[in-house]
Amino acid sequence: MEGTQGLPLEVRLSAYLDGQLTQSEVREIDGILARDEKARTLFNRLKLGSDLGRQAFEDMLHEPVPLDLVRSIKQASIELGHERGPAMKVLPPKEAPARDDRARLAAAGLALLLAGTGAGYLLGIWKPPLAAPAAQTEAARNWLDDVADYHSLYASQSRHLVEVPASESPHITQWLTKVVGVDFTIPDLSDSGLSFEGARLLLAGGRPTGQLVYRDAEGQVFAVCFQKADPGSARTEPTGTIRNGLNLVSWQDRNASFVFVGPSSEPELDALAAMVAQTI
Repeated sequence: MEGTQGLPLEVRLSAYLDGQLTQSEVREIDGILARDEKARTLFNRLKLGSDLGRQAFEDMLHEPVPLDLVRSIKQASIELGHERGPAMKVLPPKEAPARDDRARLAAAGLALLLAGTGAGYLLGIWKPPLAAPAAQTEAARNWLDDVADYHSLYASQSRHLVEVPASESPHITQWLTKVVGVDFTIPDLSDSGLSFEGARLLLAGGRPTGQLVYRDAEGQVFAVCFQKADPGSARTEPTGTIRNGLNLVSWQDRNASFVFVGPSSEPELDALAAMVAQTI
């Protein structure tokens, strides 16, 4: 390849970065960079742009093109007067005009500068969408979601429905009071057709949670779950919600959170929850 003497410094430095210079020109450019601060600044900018461009291109290969960027590119083309024109006519090899290495290198340098200018313009006008706060990007989830998940899992069990059977009720009361930190009494719902089966210890909303399990004559499973509430939490009235095909009636009382869980098809669930709230 012919030398790059006489070409713009930007072109020579680009060729230097790409390893396209002869040894004598490499030494010449080394000397320029050693004594010329402006040349060093230009070289560092070119190198930074090359490194960033290479890394950005590699990253883009693995990601979908943002819609905002597509729109920005289209708008930039309009503003810069680069509307798509007729397709370029490609000359057959025998008609292609001969160009020497110096002309090709100059054209490459000019293309590099134009590309850098366009990229800089686009990066300047395109701003990536602001990341939404974690509270908006993640679906709101609290201890009731965990309770519903656990209930759906254990309600399908028969032999392993509970961790401690109802025959050990005194132990259940002592155990869960100590671990959960909530004083309670096991509600007697036998007059409503629900038999107490036993208890489990859950982790719901990051806190230890007691679960008292009941079953009706048809085998449908109900449960009372409770955990410590935040300090100073006010007493609330029972409120119903549907999760995973389950009806959950929740309330707060005595610095504790409670929820009564049962099938969404149970018409007496609110009345049962009110009874639990009075007796637990």
